[in-house]
Amino acid sequence: MLIYLYGPDSYRLQEKLRSIMEEYKKKHSGLTIEYFDFATGDEVWEKFKEFIGSQSLFGGSRLAITSNCANEKEKAEFLKNFSDHKTASLIIIAEKPLGKDFSFLLKKPVLSQGFELLNGAQTVSFIKKEAEKRKLKLLPETINALIQANGSDLWGIIREIEKIVLGGEVGQTVTVPDFFAMISKLSGRAPFSLKISALTWLLETDDAAKVFNMVSAFTKVTADKVKMADYDVAIKSGKLEYEEALLDLVISS
Repeated sequence: MLIYLYGPDSYRLQEKLRSIMEEYKKKHSGLTIEYFDFATGDEVWEKFKEFIGSQSLFGGSRLAITSNCANEKEKAEFLKNFSDHKTASLIIIAEKPLGKDFSFLLKKPVLSQGFELLNGAQTVSFIKKEAEKRKLKLLPETINALIQANGSDLWGIIREIEKIVLGGEVGQTVTVPDFFAMISKLSGRAPFSLKISALTWLLETDDAAKVFNMVSAFTKVTADKVKMADYDVAIKSGKLEYEEALLDLVISS
């Protein structure tokens, strides 16, 4: 079997790798696992091929885990035929998708999964799920503070959650968001990830109508004022809810 895990979100990628390894250990007694980091030297590639081609005296299964594979045609050709291997399995890890010679990794029978960085709303969902696993109920202010302090660094977010589990407090670098600062992000020219994060916090901590009216008041650009007026008409005519209008504002900005 050939498995391809790639993307910059190393936390979720490593969690997926861990779960795959646990399944392999359950299914295969006497499993031999070896790690091969190709960035450490050319001799690692030779050791990898030797491991793949060797036969265990006891007939046990083998699992190779590789990282930092270079975009070389020789390696691509070798790996292309790997899916037919009977006694060994391979997991390829890459921070960035490998080049065109490795495009076969995105096709069957290879099992592939990408791990892109989460956006604001996805990060909120991730934090809530991780908190539930640990039987925690985090306030919206705490969730947004974690995002403000750590951005898309899930390792940092998990460290802070574990502190709370152990009875500690969220790190000193984490600050509770300010209502007017969040409104300014929605009404200004902030990046999408910050806007969606601000909207999530505002809707979880305050009334949607109040948020909409404050955003309208803070809007300075004429085109944006016209857009907010159109939203207001749509809301009052029953075509939109306040939450829908605010979400459309963030998506279309």
